[in-house]
Amino acid sequence: MTVNHVLGLEFVDGTGEIHELGPEAAPVVPDLVGLIVGSEGTLGIVTAAWLRLMPDPQAWRTLRAIFPSMEAACSAVGEIIAAGIVPAAMEVMDRGILKAVDEAFHFGFPPEAQSVLVIELDGPEATLDEEGAAVASTCEKHGAAEVLHAKDETERLLLWKCRKSAVGAVGRISPSYFIQDGVVPRTRLPELVRRVEQISSEYGIRIVNVAHAGDGNVHPILLFDEQDPEQTHRAEQAGRAILRACIELGGSITAEHGVGVEKIDLMCELFSADELDTMRQLKEVFDPDGILAPGKLIPAALPAT
Repeated sequence: MTVNHVLGLEFVDGTGEIHELGPEAAPVVPDLVGLIVGSEGTLGIVTAAWLRLMPDPQAWRTLRAIFPSMEAACSAVGEIIAAGIVPAAMEVMDRGILKAVDEAFHFGFPPEAQSVLVIELDGPEATLDEEGAAVASTCEKHGAAEVLHAKDETERLLLWKCRKSAVGAVGRISPSYFIQDGVVPRTRLPELVRRVEQISSEYGIRIVNVAHAGDGNVHPILLFDEQDPEQTHRAEQAGRAILRACIELGGSITAEHGVGVEKIDLMCELFSADELDTMRQLKEVFDPDGILAPGKLIPAALPAT
């Protein structure tokens, strides 16, 4: 998460006052740095930032596991984390994405591949072989038919090309699409996968899936034709239904791309009236005239208590 790498900030609030929350300042409670980072520009304009730099890892291991279902891949993710192994990345893709990528770049996935999980481990060389073996074993336990270990940097980049090409390849299978952004606890990922399938059927909208599975961050991609207003409306409603499912499963309506304008009314379903009123009062402290990112993040009309 971005906030974990931000040590301090300088920002200008809505009155023009400059605030410095520098790395040398005494710890502030509540966490004002985290507050400003997550405020989407509604509390101030950041003019300087002190960031934590991360050293390059000593070594890495990259694996690709092929699963019989998206649910099986997501179940493996939960067990890997529960075992105390925290990969640098765990990216999962479903059959729809694999088909699009294969048609575009000819990776040659077997017909039985319904989901692919790309896992990258990094850290001290001495620990990685053992962790890699444990990850492979867990994947096989959850039905992985094949677990490939990248032999070198060239093969590693090829495995990552599959994931990084995913969204671009979607343009080959649909005239229009939009990517949803939500999050659920990792243990609820298999259930969310089932809910997305149900929503796809209910609204008659094809949905393909990619996810940063290690932190429960999901990106269902809704396929439609924007030249068809009725189909566009169904896609929009399906996208909102996915976010409501995230809320119901203990997650949130955004994992990394913010609320902005598009999701602002869903804040009333995620938070109580009292919580939203607290947010509004806090904004008034930093921005009494409401000039910073007006109409974003915080609903103007609060739900009835």
